[in-house]
Amino acid sequence: MTDADASADLGSTIGALTLAFLLVTVVAGTLLGFNWTQAVLLGGFAAVTAVVSAWVTARRADGD
Repeated sequence: MTDADASADLGSTIGALTLAFLLVTVVAGTLLGFNWTQAVLLGGFAAVTAVVSAWVTARRADGD
């Protein structure tokens, strides 16, 4: 893996983390009626799940 690949992977990881956290937190807090503490916890769980999923998918694509 080159430095460019590593930075692209890091950028994708941060993007997936941020997008999943914000989307799930806002939906849970506004549309589903959770209080904001619960919404943030759900958003954090969703973000971690998105990053792990992206990591596993990338490893499978590389053939590891």
